[in-house]
Amino acid sequence: MGQHVPGTARSLRPREQLIAALVPDSTQRHPQPARLPALPEPRLPVESGPDLLIGAVRIDRTGRVNERLLLRALDWNPGRRLSLDTLRGLIVIAPDLSGPHAVDARGALTLPAAARRMCGIEPDRPLVLAASIHEQLLIVHPGTTVARLLTEHYRDITGLDHDA
Repeated sequence: MGQHVPGTARSLRPREQLIAALVPDSTQRHPQPARLPALPEPRLPVESGPDLLIGAVRIDRTGRVNERLLLRALDWNPGRRLSLDTLRGLIVIAPDLSGPHAVDARGALTLPAAARRMCGIEPDRPLVLAASIHEQLLIVHPGTTVARLLTEHYRDITGLDHDA
């Protein structure tokens, strides 16, 4: 393979050029992407007392939960806008004027499928709800989480380790 001779077929082809959109200019400095602000973890009640109310419900196939007594105690009427977050296997619900969720006309809440999956919540399984009136929160606990916590509590009380 020798040298290129002008006037041959090879010289009639246009020179290839790299397209800048596909090959970024390596000499240009690009700013570092801005860091997204960290969202605060939902605040959970840390003390029990008359301000913390408990209820038990079953979730239906559509993800709807109906616990009117707790919603009434929280003063969450139909149409009340809510935000929802998951935290270590729990669903934490709080009032939010621009929230994407709401108490429906029948006074029920629909828990989104993604949040249910993240927390291991299945239809027709029991849930334990904790309403913190002071914090204005409703915390949804899968029944399996409550059963595990009770089992640990019973082991502490009896001093026995049933797994051993």
